[in-house]
Amino acid sequence: MNDKEIENLEHIERLEEDKIRLDKIVDKLEQRIATLEKVLQSHAKCIGEMREENFIPIRKDQIESIEKELNK
Repeated sequence: MNDKEIENLEHIERLEEDKIRLDKIVDKLEQRIATLEKVLQSHAKCIGEMREENFIPIRKDQIESIEKELNK
């Protein structure tokens, strides 16, 4: 092998190592996202139950204000 081929192989090895590191990062992020989705779902369920029990009343003007903000 000549110097250029050796250099290319070394570059390929570094790229493969980078890919492995990035795959680990992606896996951790996916796990964190999944955890956050579960927590969010749980919180949404609790909020819904609280609304059903009238612990969190929503006034009509609050709904209109939220709708205006969303339509901007």
